[in-house]
Amino acid sequence: MPLEREVKSKLRDRVSLANKTNVEEVAAEVEAARATLEPDDKDYARLSGWLEDLAHVAGGKIIGRTGDPGGLQG
Repeated sequence: MPLEREVKSKLRDRVSLANKTNVEEVAAEVEAARATLEPDDKDYARLSGWLEDLAHVAGGKIIGRTGDPGGLQG
């Protein structure tokens, strides 16, 4: 069963505002939500992508608008 719109929206906001200070907490929230989903659910795949983004944040990389690490290289 897909995530409720409100839950998805809250998580998306938390992921987009994650920083090195709170990235572990945000990742735990995303993992907990993903654990309630079946692997073939589209939200499962979406949350998996968010976890990848959070891993980049934890590593100190900047996620660009395309989702590519280092998208703001100069």
